[in-house]
Amino acid sequence: MTMKAMGLDEIVSLDEIEEPLTLVDMPRLEHGDGEIRIGVSACGVCHAELDEIEGRTVPTVLPVVLGHEVVGRVAASGAEAAKFKEGDRDGGRTSPPRRRRSDPP
Repeated sequence: MTMKAMGLDEIVSLDEIEEPLTLVDMPRLEHGDGEIRIGVSACGVCHAELDEIEGRTVPTVLPVVLGHEVVGRVAASGAEAAKFKEGDRDGGRTSPPRRRRSDPP
């Protein structure tokens, strides 16, 4: 299975490039026994990520998938994740917060 994500491939000048992020397909992470998988409805980026997109701070790795502040509905849950059931709304900071597109799922 794959998921859609916005990736930053390289540092660019926003004066020259209007859309520094690219939409990519990448392997979807599988949830563990104590975890849930959220079907993301909306995703935000934090101030530090804006600094990376705008070139003020260089990310530690490139390419990188940005955005770790999400809201959506529970799509699946592990055996030990009893607090949420499929279809529940949830949101917050995802883990891992950052992934290189070359990282294994």
